[in-house]
Amino acid sequence: MTALVYKGCLDLQHNHANSLHMKTVNFLILATLMSILACKSTKLSQPMEQYDRFEEKVSRINIPVSVKIEELERTINQQIEGIIYEDDTFDDGDKMMVKAEKKSNISLRIDSQMVKYQVPLGLWIKYDLGLGKVSADAEITLDFSTAFVVNDNWTIETQTNVTGYEWQKKPRLSMAGLSIPVGFVGNLILNRSREFIGRSLDEQVAQNLRLDTLIGDTWKQLFEPIPVAPEYNAWLVINPQKIGMTPLEAKDGALESILKVDALPTIILGDKPQVDIPQSLPPFHYEPGADDDIELHLKTEISYLEAERIAKNQLLGERFEQGKNAVTIEDIQLYGQGNNIVVNTRLSGSYNGSIFLTGKPVFNEKRGSIDVEDLNFTLETRNFLFKSAGWLLKSTIKNKIKDNLNFLLDYNLGEIESQIKEQLQDFEVTKGTKLKGELGKLGITNAYLTSDGIRLDIGINGKVKLQVSELIPAK
Repeated sequence: MTALVYKGCLDLQHNHANSLHMKTVNFLILATLMSILACKSTKLSQPMEQYDRFEEKVSRINIPVSVKIEELERTINQQIEGIIYEDDTFDDGDKMMVKAEKKSNISLRIDSQMVKYQVPLGLWIKYDLGLGKVSADAEITLDFSTAFVVNDNWTIETQTNVTGYEWQKKPRLSMAGLSIPVGFVGNLILNRSREFIGRSLDEQVAQNLRLDTLIGDTWKQLFEPIPVAPEYNAWLVINPQKIGMTPLEAKDGALESILKVDALPTIILGDKPQVDIPQSLPPFHYEPGADDDIELHLKTEISYLEAERIAKNQLLGERFEQGKNAVTIEDIQLYGQGNNIVVNTRLSGSYNGSIFLTGKPVFNEKRGSIDVEDLNFTLETRNFLFKSAGWLLKSTIKNKIKDNLNFLLDYNLGEIESQIKEQLQDFEVTKGTKLKGELGKLGITNAYLTSDGIRLDIGINGKVKLQVSELIPAK
């Protein structure tokens, strides 16, 4: 009996020892878990990075081109002077020698797709009557008509024909009762002029109405970056995609057309962008319509790196306390998820790890800034913090981050607007060719996210005109 009691006591002692050992082990496990929880290392998964596809708005730039008819007329008169045609032999079958000299200025007008000229000539005529030679002076005005087409390479091809004549002073060719009919002389002059004067007019129009050069210089100039706010190092790159023009027509004393350019312009911050300027124009094609306004959709961007730099300057090292708990912001990372910007905020202290917030970037017109609206913890972050660090949900950290994610633009829109307007007041494309324009007010039409940063669409409307005041330098 005593042995049984003793054995029972030993069993009780052994069980008690085992119980104490288990309690010790459980305590150590619990202490370890509490220690781990005290550090609160997060295993929150990072929200996926993704971007919506936005179709870029194409800008349509309509540029009226105006070449004054009097300037074309002046140019032709400078090039065609003195003796225009001379036949100095009787041996070519017509028994007549003729010298034709420009009497006064050639006049021209545009009629639909035709250029019409009047060429006043002073004539010296000598005719072999067989019995002798007679000579006379005369004055005649020849009428020419030129049809023109624009080739694929933007050169103008013309074909000039004589359509009639009018004597200002008829020749008197007679001797010993013999005379030469004036009509015969007029027709002869007409036929000879068709070849010599018509060809000369064709050459002058082709040489001086150089659409390929005029439009080619304009096309190349559209590729050149334009400084629109040098103090902010901002450049406007028009980035033209294609070009066409409406048919030439005469209007208000000028030969007019409208260049139609499709472009994808953007504003770039930093050093002058390096662009590839094409050496030739795209093939010519006619464009319908006669709109003469422009609608620009400019793109500019705040990169994530720049946005992070701005945010980090304000937020890194910020400490947030709630009772006995405290955290410090160690890092900020920004990226996009659809229409929202994701803010990955890494913390240290009572909570070690990242928390994630999302919000929608919008343009604040009054402040000239990009603000992040509806910034809040992601659902997964909220649920995790609710279970492990609920005090963070009650802290001011969210509002502090939101206040420092409102990015003032690196440049002033009003300044860029005034610079663009100033550039277009009197922008010289080439010597004698200027681009003049009147633009409306710049406005942000959209803000969205790309893989590189926060993209802004800036809209502006207005009118521009390409004025040609000098085809060749005046003498």
